[in-house]
Amino acid sequence: MPKVLVVFGSESDSKIYERIVKLLKKEKIDVELKVASAHRTPEEVEEIATGTDADLIIAGAGLSAALPGVIASKTVKPVIGVPVKSNYEGMDALLSIAQMPSGIPVLAVGVEQTDAAAENAKKILKEYGGVTIIADKKTKAVEKAEEILKEFGISYKEALKAEPETINLEFVYFDEPVEEKDELVIYCPLLLEKDDSAEAALNLLKHSSHGLWVGLNNGKNAALAAVEILNNDGKYTEKLNDFRKRLRKKQN
Repeated sequence: MPKVLVVFGSESDSKIYERIVKLLKKEKIDVELKVASAHRTPEEVEEIATGTDADLIIAGAGLSAALPGVIASKTVKPVIGVPVKSNYEGMDALLSIAQMPSGIPVLAVGVEQTDAAAENAKKILKEYGGVTIIADKKTKAVEKAEEILKEFGISYKEALKAEPETINLEFVYFDEPVEEKDELVIYCPLLLEKDDSAEAALNLLKHSSHGLWVGLNNGKNAALAAVEILNNDGKYTEKLNDFRKRLRKKQN
């Protein structure tokens, strides 16, 4: 039976994580629940992230919402991040979760989108035969995604629409609504030349009611998240760990 670890930063988030747990159990998915804070109990968070036998982690928090990113930095398992509404209607938490540094992916859902978190968890736990890239043109973000997929030897193709047997990486602009899809889709938002970058943050808040999201122009994280999802049999664990080691060396 597939297993999901659900970790939230505070017991005050109970209405959010209890809903996620209920939805996952309804799908016959084994669930482990933990409450731990990236700021108040960082040692416990590290133990949870490195010690779990779950196939997928769903982590949520409000305000600075560091928890999903901290967990993602400690594991190469896929992480879904759930922003909790706070002073800025959850905008602060959403950006903290989506705008991860390149190389450490977290798949954000919209603010308190519990149904999206559970539904996408179910999709992630399925078997996939590669990656589909959906893009109008070859941007730098698309090229970065392709570089990662080639580095890990992941089979991918280009298409105009999402395909059910693959993980779909869709590169989108906010000049029109993002259509909800039944397939597993990781959205990577892009900016048009005329777009205001601050306004793009508000557009992310508006469009992220469905799907999984990485940060602006971050095709690299979209592709790495796909690799983590495809790693359900451990085939890419060594390569993913080596990638993280190289990433750390670059910072020194």
